[in-house]
Amino acid sequence: QAVHAAILRHRFLIVRAKELRCGPEQSRRFYREHEGTSGAQGLPEWDADPGRCLLGPCLFAGRFFYQRLVEFMASGPMWAYILAHENAVPLWRSLMGPTKVFQARHSNPDSIRGSYGLTDTRNTTHGSDSPASASREIAFFFPEFDEQRWYEQDEPWLRRGQLYYSAEERVHRVLGAQQAEVT
Repeated sequence: QAVHAAILRHRFLIVRAKELRCGPEQSRRFYREHEGTSGAQGLPEWDADPGRCLLGPCLFAGRFFYQRLVEFMASGPMWAYILAHENAVPLWRSLMGPTKVFQARHSNPDSIRGSYGLTDTRNTTHGSDSPASASREIAFFFPEFDEQRWYEQDEPWLRRGQLYYSAEERVHRVLGAQQAEVT
């Protein structure tokens, strides 16, 4: 509830929100970029030393925190959001605070991670690092959401401020043309 309140207090628009639970396999797929065996296209050629690329250190060996991320994500229910705001990605990352909870508590104690994070992998929130990552992650959690259609149909209304917040649905909704005339 506190994270949701912070989202609203910082004037993010909540485009979609849902409570869900990811199992271990879905969590592994979400964090596969940290696994090292993502099967991504275009990986560099391997040399004779397993875990090393010809171009230097490679993802093959995996990141030390990968398993902890997967376990935490699969450990219980969570809320997934699609948030909108001018410069949403950097603004959300700023509101979350540093990934490392110790650092967040000292340098950004009012950030979400500074207030609620437990450890570096149990730091309360995730945030996309770029618009491209956001699109991928939106498709992962909200496969039914048509981002292009949203930009064409709903985003212009939201930009003009023709919206309302539905506390029951926990999202912002567009006021239709008829509703806008009434209100």
